Amino acid sequence: MSGRAKRNLYYILSVLLWCGAIAGDVLLYLFTAPFPAGIAEYWVIAVVLVVALWFPAVVHETGHLLIGWLVGMKFVGVTFCYLRISRGKVKFVNPNYAGETEMTPKSGKRIWARTFVFTLGGALFCLILGGVFLSLYLALPYHAGWLFGGMLGILLLLEGLLALYPAELPAGKTDGAVLLGLLRHAPEEEIMLRVLTAQGILYRGSYSEIERDLLFSVPVVREDLPAYHALLLLQINYLKEMGERDEAEEKLEQLRSLREYLTEEERETLDTFVI
Repeated sequence: MSGRAKRNLYYILSVLLWCGAIAGDVLLYLFTAPFPAGIAEYWVIAVVLVVALWFPAVVHETGHLLIGWLVGMKFVGVTFCYLRISRGKVKFVNPNYAGETEMTPKSGKRIWARTFVFTLGGALFCLILGGVFLSLYLALPYHAGWLFGGMLGILLLLEGLLALYPAELPAGKTDGAVLLGLLRHAPEEEIMLRVLTAQGILYRGSYSEIERDLLFSVPVVREDLPAYHALLLLQINYLKEMGERDEAEEKLEQLRSLREYLTEEERETLDTFVI
């Protein structure tokens, strides 16, 4: 199946699952809550409709953060609900920007396993938390507060399932697509693993501890990919540290030629870079 077909199927599944989530919430209320609804139930439904726009995304990225912390990674930045938090700053981002959590390893060991678990963390956290919310609501005596949790549980289960579907969207790959790439050792994921390995080594070490082949004997990937930009920056710093300034300057010019694909933070780094 082509990338476009997968993307279209993802959109179709999104609509179907959201309709299923709404239907699930309606059925949950009809079969478990008192009828007619009281003031408390109306408030619950109103709040659920509001938080449905952002709560699943927040839980998803929180899952990445928690799992990343557990497997020995450090926080770099997180994006969700049109907000970007990094380097102690909070700013608004493009509404088309997908949720994203950036973390780097604290060592260069077991990078594949750490990355796989970290990538799985967002969907897994949504599925677990959604299952817990829904189970508690069904197991405990009825209360409007638990109705709120039960309805959110259905939305979280939806978020977890959608995240696991492999597709490349305009805003980037879904977690499922990254996981599939890791399992298949795809070129883009290979570049990502090499970048993370080098970052892990640099957490407590130096460029002299990085094997040259790790950064330079790499598969060919598209130049608009964020992982490729990170690799270029590592190559530039490596060449600079090794005293190969002419080669570093060539790589820097290559990175400058890709400016239109860089994030605002990458452009700021590029503008202040000196060899």
